[in-house]
Amino acid sequence: MTPTLPTFRRSDKVWTKTAERPLRSTGKAVAAWCMAHFLGVPVPWAAVRQASGTELLAFEHERLQQLAQAGEQVPAVLAFDGRRLSLGDVGPTVDECLQRLPAAEHLALMCAVSADLARFHARGHWHGGAQIRNITWDGEHFARLDFEERLFPAMPLHACQIYDVLQLVMSLARWVLPLGAPAVLAVLDAYEAQDPALDLRGFLRHLLPRLQRVSRLATWVPRYDRSKELLRLRLLIEGMQAFVRRSPG
Repeated sequence: MTPTLPTFRRSDKVWTKTAERPLRSTGKAVAAWCMAHFLGVPVPWAAVRQASGTELLAFEHERLQQLAQAGEQVPAVLAFDGRRLSLGDVGPTVDECLQRLPAAEHLALMCAVSADLARFHARGHWHGGAQIRNITWDGEHFARLDFEERLFPAMPLHACQIYDVLQLVMSLARWVLPLGAPAVLAVLDAYEAQDPALDLRGFLRHLLPRLQRVSRLATWVPRYDRSKELLRLRLLIEGMQAFVRRSPG
């Protein structure tokens, strides 16, 4: 059930993106490409390499228009001249909401955003940047931001959607850590309940051995083995294992 958050509202603020902003460096593009392929998502090099701010802005404008016409919750396009894209406000990000909410309400919001992503996918869409910093909640609706990633049609739709789920779950790692592996399982269950057609369980079954190898290798370096990043990874692994072991439904 979606929590009621009456203090979170959209504002009259206008957000403007320009073609002159810094682009992703080659090093960061290589890292993003390698990480995606390690996770088993065939992200094309052209999608992670950012060569033109003008092209990225035009692509984002096109996707915002398409999603708005489909009735999806995205920022309203207030102006676009090819170099500047001005957008309306859609409320605070889920990450900001979690920072403001008491800990007792965190899991309900995390499950709600997971279920909402599943419904978005079930309607035939993909995000491309489904981390909680790119999803907002205004007390009534979740909305999505940042549509610069040119994944589809170079990647099949189901792969784009799997990548969305991974981005969402991994971006929640910080918030599920105090709650334990059952919270990870609850988030995955919330997704599957709304979009059982996506074979999330099958994908995670093949992904888990790779993540487990990373976890085992880290034990050889005490500094890494005790890091927050490894603690979060191991928690995600435990929750994913519980999800995979359980029969659907």
